[in-house]
Formats: sequence, structure tokens, C-alpha cells
Amino acid sequence: MIIIAGATGYIGKYLSVELKNKGRDVLALGRNPQSAAFLRSQGVPFLEFDLLNDADYDKLPTKNIEAIVNLAVCLPEHEAPLEAFFNVNMTGNYKLLEFARKNGIKRFIMASSHKVYWDISRKEPITENDLPCFIGPHSPYIISKLAAENFLQWYSKDYGMDCIVLRLTGVHGYGALMGYLENDGSYTRTAIEVFIGRAVNGEPIEVWGDTSIKRDHVYIKDVLGAIEAAIDAPAGTKGIYNVASGVAHSQLEDAEAVAKAFATDKGVSKIVLRPDKPSLRRGYVYSIEKIKKNMGWTPKYADLNVLFADYRKEWEKHLYKSHHFIKPEDRPVSFG
Repeated sequence: MIIIAGATGYIGKYLSVELKNKGRDVLALGRNPQSAAFLRSQGVPFLEFDLLNDADYDKLPTKNIEAIVNLAVCLPEHEAPLEAFFNVNMTGNYKLLEFARKNGIKRFIMASSHKVYWDISRKEPITENDLPCFIGPHSPYIISKLAAENFLQWYSKDYGMDCIVLRLTGVHGYGALMGYLENDGSYTRTAIEVFIGRAVNGEPIEVWGDTSIKRDHVYIKDVLGAIEAAIDAPAGTKGIYNVASGVAHSQLEDAEAVAKAFATDKGVSKIVLRPDKPSLRRGYVYSIEKIKKNMGWTPKYADLNVLFADYRKEWEKHLYKSHHFIKPEDRPVSFG
């Protein structure tokens, strides 16, 4: 069995259904009732579970557990008090690690973030050997995830567990919460969400700022492949791994691919460059050689046209829609 904590989140829903459809024995854990109902409708076994509630651990199976995947997280894109980041991302992760250790579960996989590299700016790929270097308002989140990463490395060394940290770059895909969500449902959209909304309506897409700045993003289905590769990696596989496409693209390239993939009978959106408008501060690209070598994983959606063509298919299905409350006037078209 594979236990997936945080299964009611964006990646967790996709992963739970994907693994179940492949015939794997899955137990999904989470708290969101709407996402729980969705998972049950897809035939995924689900258990209501709070990482911080010690009593909930007594409900978990302890035999024949192949791996635990921890996707539970307090994100910086959600309005939250500082202590929430450390309660969920650090303490909750520690409690789940302890459950694994006490019950002889060797393989433990945790999703982390490329934001640990947030203040590194260079054209060459960033590798796992680069020391964490960050800046800005997301720092409390980053510090909490680094603490969680350190717990995994400790348990690998002292208890012989195969703990794997997957540092995910920005994840694209239908249903992703990419902007900033406030507690009252106000939502600030990202450029990609704006691009999709305008492409669907055949409206001009403005690309702001310096189009020479490029960033490395990854598609949701490639993330699922990376997690499954981590589950199936040979015994003794452990450590920190970047999960990205290994290719950087500009917002101009994003806009062109979105305009093509999301065009309707209203026509293909015209691209308008606005270098006078503020936009990206820095670019980045990540090395994925380590995960390729140790786990045999390679992204299948690094080409933007392939990525957004599949994104549109998922958007048209509306299967993995977001269950977050967002004010109607702020809700992106890309959410369906």
C-alpha cells in the first residue's frame, strides 16, 4: 500500500487517482470534504486525517506499507499566520516520519519547493549542490520546508530510512492554485492564468517586462511521474532531487503556446509586448540530471506546445477542478 498524506490538495488528487487507475493499492489522507468526496467518487480509498492530531495515527494501517508520500503543506500562496507554516510543514511532517519509523516503513517521500533557491540568479542550471539562498515574503514558508527536509535527512542517516525530498519547481496544470489567495476569497491571478483567460476569449495577450528572462516550470503529469519514480526507486535511494523540466521559457513563449492551445472560434489571440510594464525579477533553470540518473525519470511535457495542449484537454474535462473558495469576479477561466 502507498499512503498519500495531503491527498486532498492539488497534486494529491491527481496522484491518488493516477496510482489507483494503475492498479496500485492506495490510501488517501486529507481534510477537505469536497476533495474527499471527489476522491471517493473516483474509487480511491479515503481516510479523514490531520497530521497534527496524534489520535488520527491510530487509524492508519501499519502492515505492507510500500511508501508514504507527504504532500500535506501550508503554502505561501495562501494567507496564513506564520505558525501555520511550521505546524504543518515541519511538525506535521515530523509526526508522519515518526509513524513511519515506529512501524518499519522505509520509503518516505516529501514534496518540497524550488523556492529554497529563490535568491540564486544565474543562467547555468541550479543543482541540488547549491546551498539554499532565499529572500522575500515567502521566507517563513521556505524555512519551514528546509526544516522538514532536514528531518528527512536525519531519519535517513540515524534510522536507515530511504527518505526522498523532491524539490518541485512551479507546477502547471488544470486546477492548480498559482496565484495568491486571501482568506476572504480574493485572488490575485498569475500571468499564465491571465493568458489562458484572454486566449479563450480571443482577446489580445499582453506580455510585460523583459522577455529575455526565462523560468523553468514543470507539468503536473511530469510531477506524478517523478513521485512514482521515487516510490519505485531501488532500495537505498535517498536524498534531495530537483523536479523540473530542465528547460527555461520566457513569458513570451508561454503566451504564444497558450494562445495556440486555448484558441477558440473567437480566433487566436494577438500577442502584445509591453516592456514598460513591471514583470519577472529573475530567471532560473534547474538541473534534473540527478533524478534522471538515480531514478530513471525524464519529463515528457518539457515542450510548451505539448504541455498546454494536454492542459487544455484536462481543462475541457473539468475533472480536477479546484475546491478553493474564490470570489466569482476573481476566479480564473483556467479553473473551469
